[in-house]
Amino acid sequence: MQHRVGCGFPIAPLPLVGGPLNSWRYVTHAVAAFSLGPPRKRDRRLLTFVLNWQAGLKKEMRRSKSLSILPRNKKRLIAAAVLAVLLPATAAAQEPEVPAPRAEGFPIGPPAKITNFTAEPSSVRSGEPVTLTWAAFNSDNMSIDQCVGVIPARGTRRVTPAVTTTYTLTAKGRGGNDKRSITVIVSGLNPSALSAAPICIDVQDQPIPRMGDHPDLSGVYIGGFAIVPMDKPVLKPGAEHFKLTEEERALGPTAQCVPPGVPTSTMWPYPLEIVQKPDLVVILYEAYPMFRIIPTDGSPHPDNLDPTYMGNSVGHWEGDTLVVDVTGFSDKTVITDYHHTTAFHVVERYRRTSYDTINYVATIDDPNVFAAPWRYGGPLKLHPEWDLQEYVCEQNNKDYHDLLINKK
Repeated sequence: MQHRVGCGFPIAPLPLVGGPLNSWRYVTHAVAAFSLGPPRKRDRRLLTFVLNWQAGLKKEMRRSKSLSILPRNKKRLIAAAVLAVLLPATAAAQEPEVPAPRAEGFPIGPPAKITNFTAEPSSVRSGEPVTLTWAAFNSDNMSIDQCVGVIPARGTRRVTPAVTTTYTLTAKGRGGNDKRSITVIVSGLNPSALSAAPICIDVQDQPIPRMGDHPDLSGVYIGGFAIVPMDKPVLKPGAEHFKLTEEERALGPTAQCVPPGVPTSTMWPYPLEIVQKPDLVVILYEAYPMFRIIPTDGSPHPDNLDPTYMGNSVGHWEGDTLVVDVTGFSDKTVITDYHHTTAFHVVERYRRTSYDTINYVATIDDPNVFAAPWRYGGPLKLHPEWDLQEYVCEQNNKDYHDLLINKK
């Protein structure tokens, strides 16, 4: 069982109950949505949202007893999580000329913190096993050297050191890293083991797996805010009415828990899992949740498609690049700050450039809205230590129209 623990992105929704659950989930959605827009407009919208949300949440928590039943340590985690999102966002909104610092595509958050790292037993004879146990929070990447490799935020691992060995745990967070080391004393040494040093291969240096003639894209990845515009969208003359209104921007595109569409699903700060078969690719999204089944056997789009949020996808290989053509969209989703029509069309390209990275590019077109096609792109980073977690947007979902629109 994998664990992801943090005070910002990427984490699963915090396990609150009642009103505060929806409030925190809405903050994550809103910050994600606002972060996709132009900096000046994005920061003004985010500051307005923060002030309204803070006032509304105080009132909601006064009339709700749900928060009082939480353990003290979870209350602290919630408070840290809220502050990690709200305080940097407020500061950025007050000075929109200065881009907010980012790390690996995500806004800077609190530093990673290791809370526990032990070895039991700490002294063994050569050949006897040792159990490493660890826990950390606010960490997006965790690893232990001496060939242990990438690990989840909490867990155990059995090792068998041949000689006295120091293990170093590294936790990397968007606001800073943390390290802790422990030494296992090994007695009864085998003389030949004294010169034996483990030969380790970093994740990024492992060979790209292949399935037949093509790279195997299978794995759990996250793109999030690392997926950014590569071009500036240009509206065609007369299409100005497709721009989102201020009210629509304030509420965000998924306030009603509907799927965000393609390529927006890849840009949310939640993981996705790619499952590749010889003639088929399936993409599972943690958020909402959603899935896409993409034939790669040369099948065309079906005739008379029913418009859907996620569209209809068919794929083919161009060398080592998976090309996915997506059409058949409804007009219910948005892309950045724009509505679109049912003529919306996306072409995605997935190319695994290293063991832990897929280069993702999405070309977007709607001849009724945009003067020319334009692109989003960026890396999808592999997280072999993660599993997709349960995500329930509808639970305790509330109407935030009164909170965000009527209380200006």
